[in-house]
Amino acid sequence: MWNVYFDLTSPSPISLNFEINNFRVRVIESFKQISVHNIQAVNQNAAWTKALDAATTCIDCLSWKYDVVLSINIGRLNIEEIDLIGKTVNRTGYASAVARAVIVVKGIHQTPAIIKIKKSEAASHYRKGCLSVDPFDKFRNVYFAVENISSQIYRKQPGEPEKIELERALEVCFVNRLQSLFEVAKAEPTFNAKETTISEVTRILYTINRCQLNHSKVYKDKKVPFDPQSETEVMNALPLVKFVAKTFLEYEESSL
Repeated sequence: MWNVYFDLTSPSPISLNFEINNFRVRVIESFKQISVHNIQAVNQNAAWTKALDAATTCIDCLSWKYDVVLSINIGRLNIEEIDLIGKTVNRTGYASAVARAVIVVKGIHQTPAIIKIKKSEAASHYRKGCLSVDPFDKFRNVYFAVENISSQIYRKQPGEPEKIELERALEVCFVNRLQSLFEVAKAEPTFNAKETTISEVTRILYTINRCQLNHSKVYKDKKVPFDPQSETEVMNALPLVKFVAKTFLEYEESSL
């Protein structure tokens, strides 16, 4: 059995314990490290590969569920092999303080409750968007999270437009939350309150941003890099696409 420790590019602002594929993954407040425990693997390289996948899944979850955006600094190898009674028999790199860290609350030593999670491609896209600096890249990647889950909820039939997948997913995910979607969407300057909220959100996210960010044809409306108007329009849509993405991710976690 193996434990693997990865350096983070910045300290975690919270302490959490995750479980994924029977691995335990831990981040501790103020530590620049994420640790993966209880890895069954045939050798060190296999353990590292499994650990990296689990750690990545956890920080993807942190990005949308807790608004904590972290990234792994792939560098030195920090790994230890543990025998059946929990004793370290082999170690590469340094021994991690995170492995032994606890949270002190009112003088009582406690470890964070365990949160079970599953791998999500959409969450990876969402975190990539959060890490992006350029507004075009930020929107594209967050929208990819929306697109990924939309395609899980509804797959368009022959003859149907591509945007139907987003429309159907919005109807499913906001069936009891339409007012909250309206409250966020109405802040986008082009929102038309005379139309239905679903159709307007589809138009804003898909038609005038997703489509216009993914071509450069001279005879079509498009978004142009370094053009102040284009960048402003995309930035205006970011709160809405992030809100939709988070709601879709909640649905994916609970229902897909």
